[in-house]
Amino acid sequence: MEWRQAWRTQEEAVRKWQRDSWRKHRRVGQQRWRGRWGLRRRLTFAFAFVALAAVFITTWFTLGAVSSVLFPAQPDGDFFQHPGDGWWAWRDNPAWNRPEFAQARQAFGRITGVAFGAGTLAFLLAVVAAAVFTRILTRPLIALTDGAKRLEAGERGIQLRVPRSRDELRALTEAFNNLVRGLERQESWRRGLVADIAHDLRTPLAVLRSEIEAMQDGVAQPNAAGLERLHGQVMHLSKLVDDLRTLSLAESGGLALKKERVSLAPFLRGVVEAFAARANGDGTGLELRGIPPDLEATFDRGQMTRVLNNLLDNAMRHGAGPVEVHAAAQPEGVKITVRDHGPGIPPEALERVFERFYKTDASRTRKESEGSGLGLSIARAIVEAHGGRLEVANHPQGGAVFNVFLTA
Repeated sequence: MEWRQAWRTQEEAVRKWQRDSWRKHRRVGQQRWRGRWGLRRRLTFAFAFVALAAVFITTWFTLGAVSSVLFPAQPDGDFFQHPGDGWWAWRDNPAWNRPEFAQARQAFGRITGVAFGAGTLAFLLAVVAAAVFTRILTRPLIALTDGAKRLEAGERGIQLRVPRSRDELRALTEAFNNLVRGLERQESWRRGLVADIAHDLRTPLAVLRSEIEAMQDGVAQPNAAGLERLHGQVMHLSKLVDDLRTLSLAESGGLALKKERVSLAPFLRGVVEAFAARANGDGTGLELRGIPPDLEATFDRGQMTRVLNNLLDNAMRHGAGPVEVHAAAQPEGVKITVRDHGPGIPPEALERVFERFYKTDASRTRKESEGSGLGLSIARAIVEAHGGRLEVANHPQGGAVFNVFLTA
């Protein structure tokens, strides 16, 4: 039985090798066929055909015009030729062989030879020009194909030579180079993101592990304080996972929004009142400046509350009081502003504050136990999901200013 099983296994291996070999040869054959009838050769044949047709038509009408001059209409008994009928009509008539037309026949023969010779030379030159032109035309396309295959194979840092001509091929090559650079930035950003997530997960997991192992070894007793610490770390992990999910949905367009018409005055008053106790406890101070009572905007209440909560939390943790909140009408909609009176944001960090897990200098860096490091990223993603934008700047008199622009 064993030898039968071995024989079947060997037979299946041989069949698999035959199938793979056939597929490989078929794929190679298809590639050769595409190479044989690639774009370059097809364009060359197309240009050659057009040149041949142009030469034939030009020669045909040229000989017709010459024959109408050399062999005019001649009434002669049994036949009458109309002007423009051409030499092909005269060849079938007795007048063609008359002595008085001998010189015309010789001239016509020379003209015919010159016309066909010039046409043949023009055709050959057109074929050569077409071959050279199509080579120049398809060279960037071949380079793009090769670059795409190298990119597919996992190679990075590919930059193709940009054609000197300012045409679509140059634009396509520049777009490919920009795509490769963008992929490199995304890859670098992804690696950094994974490292940041691993770092943020490592701390609470290490605390959970040490607490649980201490309880298992009898070093610590499972009391209320220990359980509270474990619960705090679990909630930190839960918030991190929830923030990552919200950010992913918002950036991919999968965030469900229940938009409605909202009056901003009572809405912002409710958001500010929710932070009043914290602001008073920290001594930060929180002010809601005058907002027009008729100012309205269209957005999802829950998601926009989350945006403002993140902005207020960021201002109260990193800035200094008082934190100001106000809104005003804009030509394209409304603007909601959150300003603190802290040290502001370093100029080199203004473009990066919305990146995931990005940390500024020590004066504005969050504590390890606070937040998930995704608050501003989530805020911007939610605002953009509403069709608006979130901007940041430093106030001339100090502090950071976050502006939320929404359609009215």
